[in-house]
Amino acid sequence: MRELAEMGLPQVWLDVAREIGYDPFMRMWRVLDSAVELRSDSESMIEVQLRRFSSFQRYQRNRFIEALVNMGLSTTEIQNRVKRELGEELSVRHLVRLAARGRGRIQA
Repeated sequence: MRELAEMGLPQVWLDVAREIGYDPFMRMWRVLDSAVELRSDSESMIEVQLRRFSSFQRYQRNRFIEALVNMGLSTTEIQNRVKRELGEELSVRHLVRLAARGRGRIQA
């Protein structure tokens, strides 16, 4: 870890290395380095773009709602489950939009 800091790796990557461990970090780095599409014009850099974690959470929430719609739960039941299990309050309008996107029909 000291060597990573000494070579000037940005703090965020040092944090990632500490979080997941040195060996998994080095394996991840090798995978990223081997991805031609991530190479910058500079031969010494890899350019990584990663969506925000909140977009993954939103994706998971929407799949959860789709599953509840497919189970035939009412809007009120879905609102209650989402509030209880995910801690989110969603409007009926938003639930109907999500259900329509997933090709499900939501009960009133």
